[in-house]
Amino acid sequence: MKLKLEDKLKIIELYENGWTVKQISLKYGLFRTTVEHIERQYREHGIESFKEKGKNTKYPVNFKIEIINRILAGESASGIASELCVNVGMIFSWVKKYNELGYNGLIEKKKGRLPKMRPKENKNDIPMDEKDKRIKELEERNAQLEMENDLLKKLRALVQQREQQQNKKK
Repeated sequence: MKLKLEDKLKIIELYENGWTVKQISLKYGLFRTTVEHIERQYREHGIESFKEKGKNTKYPVNFKIEIINRILAGESASGIASELCVNVGMIFSWVKKYNELGYNGLIEKKKGRLPKMRPKENKNDIPMDEKDKRIKELEERNAQLEMENDLLKKLRALVQQREQQQNKKK
């Protein structure tokens, strides 16, 4: 159920008037975590955070990676969502795409009709020969693989850190 702005404001009003999270969740038929998320978002960001942000908001890949790293480090997705005013479901989908496809899964693919094929020319209007095109493609691929490698190294370090913490607890 998608809550309207009026519903969210009513929930906040009830909470401020002393209603418990459980009472509010029963009244509206919501999960307790949803009510807690609304209250936390209001407390941290105010009413402005509930207003429509526009559809199809595009987030940069670096932003998504930063959030995924925080989740892999053990932070809660709902906490991050309310802190950054991002839909928690979207965060879970980013994590899923990252787990399935890696860095490439987070890159937004252009939608719509493909442009007609025209030969590309560089700034000096001199056509690039096949060798130059191949070199450019390989350089781009190399940069992408280096970023993925760095991310995997960070992930490995986080996993090792978590394992060490668990071993210390035992």
